[in-house]
Amino acid sequence: MKKSLIILVIILVSGYTTVNAQLKYTINESWHFIKGNAIQEINQFNLQRDKAKLVDIPHTWNIEDVVDEEEGFYRGAGWYTKEVRIPTSFSEKEVFLFFEGVATAAEVYINNTLARTHIGGFTRFVVPVSDFIKFDKATEFTTFNVTVKADNSENEDWPALRADFTFFGGIYRDVNLIVTEKVHFDIVDDASNGVFITTPNVSAESGDINLKVNIKNDDTSTKKVKLVTKVYSPNEELVQEKTTSLKLVAGISNEFNLELNPVLNPQLWSPETPNLYKVVCELYDAKTNQKLDESANPLGFRWFTFDVDKGFFLNGKYLKLIGTNRHQDYKDISNAVPDHVHVEDILRMKAMGSNFLRIAHYPQDPIILEMCDRLGIITTVETPIIDTVTESEAFAQNCLSAQLEMIRQNYNHPSLIIWAYMNEVILHPKFTDNKERYEIYTKYIKDLAQKIEDLTRAEDPYRYTMIPNHNSLERYSKAGLTDIPMIVGWNIYNGWYGGSYELLPEKIEEIHAAIKKPMIITEYGAGVDPRLHTLYPMRFDFTHEYAVEYHKYYLEYFAKNDFIAGVNVWNYADFNSEGRIDAVQSINNKGLVGLDRKPKDVFFYYQASLLKEPFVAIATKTWGQRTYIEDQEGLGISTMPVQVFSNQQEIELLLNGKSLGVKPVIDKIAIFEVPFVNGLNKLVAKTTNGTYLEDFSEIRINVLPISLKNFPASGISINVGDRRFFYDDKIDHAWMFDRAYTPGSWGHIGGKPYVRPDKNMQQPYGAKQTIKGTFNDPIYQTQLVGIDQYRFDVSAGVYEITLHFAELEGTKAKHLPYDLTEETKQESKITNRTFSVTVNDKKIIDKIDLLGQYGEYRAVKIKTELSVKLGDPLIVNFKKIVGEPVLNAIEIYKRL
Repeated sequence: MKKSLIILVIILVSGYTTVNAQLKYTINESWHFIKGNAIQEINQFNLQRDKAKLVDIPHTWNIEDVVDEEEGFYRGAGWYTKEVRIPTSFSEKEVFLFFEGVATAAEVYINNTLARTHIGGFTRFVVPVSDFIKFDKATEFTTFNVTVKADNSENEDWPALRADFTFFGGIYRDVNLIVTEKVHFDIVDDASNGVFITTPNVSAESGDINLKVNIKNDDTSTKKVKLVTKVYSPNEELVQEKTTSLKLVAGISNEFNLELNPVLNPQLWSPETPNLYKVVCELYDAKTNQKLDESANPLGFRWFTFDVDKGFFLNGKYLKLIGTNRHQDYKDISNAVPDHVHVEDILRMKAMGSNFLRIAHYPQDPIILEMCDRLGIITTVETPIIDTVTESEAFAQNCLSAQLEMIRQNYNHPSLIIWAYMNEVILHPKFTDNKERYEIYTKYIKDLAQKIEDLTRAEDPYRYTMIPNHNSLERYSKAGLTDIPMIVGWNIYNGWYGGSYELLPEKIEEIHAAIKKPMIITEYGAGVDPRLHTLYPMRFDFTHEYAVEYHKYYLEYFAKNDFIAGVNVWNYADFNSEGRIDAVQSINNKGLVGLDRKPKDVFFYYQASLLKEPFVAIATKTWGQRTYIEDQEGLGISTMPVQVFSNQQEIELLLNGKSLGVKPVIDKIAIFEVPFVNGLNKLVAKTTNGTYLEDFSEIRINVLPISLKNFPASGISINVGDRRFFYDDKIDHAWMFDRAYTPGSWGHIGGKPYVRPDKNMQQPYGAKQTIKGTFNDPIYQTQLVGIDQYRFDVSAGVYEITLHFAELEGTKAKHLPYDLTEETKQESKITNRTFSVTVNDKKIIDKIDLLGQYGEYRAVKIKTELSVKLGDPLIVNFKKIVGEPVLNAIEIYKRL
């Protein structure tokens, strides 16, 4: 809630003081809520109100079911109700409800009478309620009931139909009560504030200001009013004031166009100098001079152009646009987030060095654009027409309505320069193999796109339009979608979903040669499970190290090519996607920060690459704890590379107070070979050029001995068939990757890492399916197939051994449509593998059948104890019966 709203709430609590301008405050607390499709209409809901629970807005009913192990989440109706008390004196005014976001469709009832419906879960809407309230003038206060049916059902006429994010249901943004005089700026139509500002001609010497103003006269007679328009400079000085006499027809919204005096030598708005002017429109009764209403809006003087070959220019200067995309959800609260989260996100983007934000794939909380205006982040925003469309008039009208609401609600933000729509809409799972039917489908899409384009340009001739496509150049060109918008966006994932990132230049240059329109790379990215690290980065391994390698290549290429006007990393933060089957269940983890907003290594790399002020950051902040084997027997040191990100020329690194020397920073990264000791290791990275700059990090390292005669007290935890370190952040548990046995030490004997047959060679090893029964999916997504033994040359004692298994040869392997590859995957031939396991001479598992006993993709953990005699090793033996034995992970602890 904004500071101005807080002040208004204080006024209300202290006695509902009457004011002569618009009053606005939230009514978020203490709503009664029931979820369920069994309730079809309001009378049924009223009969069950005693079963309702109290909730506060923002609220969603999908916090838990989108992260559980069950496929799918609740999509249907939820009912909210609340008694609202207002002063009876409001009978002389106009009362409205202002909803900032209800997903996906809403029915609003006032005193059990339907007052308004709204389709679209991401734009705002207003409900006039005065006509539904019975004011009792004998009492000081009047109470009325508000009931809202929110519905996030799958409906073919409600965009978005499906997408790679979760469609949370509920009243998930603020609900406001607004009170105005009978004459007021029109807030009802499309939930705008009734004032639309344009700056058609801007230069360093002068800036024009034009206004379109909509004023509603809800009185029964014609009214004469004065409109006083004031322009304030960034330092709050009054620049100009203009008074206009207007005559308002009763019962309608009256539209007026005003031209103010040009502002001379304006302070220009840019990412470096986000100078914000303010336009305040005050409405007065012409006879009494009573103030009726007020509307304040930001004003930024800037001009911009896109060129197909030269890129983007702001205020006449070349500017490379670099930033991210953003989804609106947050860990454990889904999309029902408070303003603080939105504000901190934009502050963190600015701290990253970002100057560009694609608000994808839908309009977000109003404070997002407000912060971008203030901090100087250039933005695009788009309607949620994603992946597919429905060939119906109702769907088309809902798309057009969403576009119109989006434009009018966000019109005055100087940070906003592009209106976008239709993200990756060309592929339909039912039509792509039927050429004749597919042509009919794509023609419908093209016609709908043209309607949206025409509407957008008519509403706002001063901004650009854009359609983001995935990398199928031929499909989008043939469908005609590259001909319609002013800018074509491309979602490119070479090096993640398909092929090597070294194919990126060929793909980009092919597009540039074929499409003679400005280009923005609207998406690119690589998944990172925050818990995974490696010494051997590979495509699709979900490690921090591969993501840094991937983004480094992309960013360096983008920087060298001016014709790429802008780029948006997918994504700023990890986000919920219930159908995802990657390393982190139900999460798309391509974010530069986690769902909890903790930065990943790649975030620090972007800071080093984009920031102009001196910067240094040690990558180890994301480690937590790590387990690795010592370099030499008895040395007790594990040497591992550490990356330090910086925009300085060289960096010195200290370990536990001792300098490891100075290294040059090459392409924003200095790499040190660090001899870690067992226990806590303290790192300090320092600049050496006279600019005092340091970064600190503490890492706990479990140095495993080569010889197990002195068995480590912390035990040994091995992710078998893997080449990655895994850190279980829930219980602070570090797992080391696998190794082959060497005499006198430990490791596996026989077997090969599991690789799932895949025509696209997407997964280097292991499977990316969700593993049931655990949230530590990476432990079970890799395995050794055909393993003979796992051997530990230990001293005498009692040992606890835990074996971890999962059947990865499943029939229900899922392939997401969002990976932007059009080939189909090969499925494996399934056999009910059967094997037995003995530890030394003791049979622990007799003829286990993972598929038959437990099912596919399910974690199985079997623990046993064994006494090892002096001079004997500890050997886990796998006996093949049917198919090949497998092992996914192993843990060993010494008990005695």
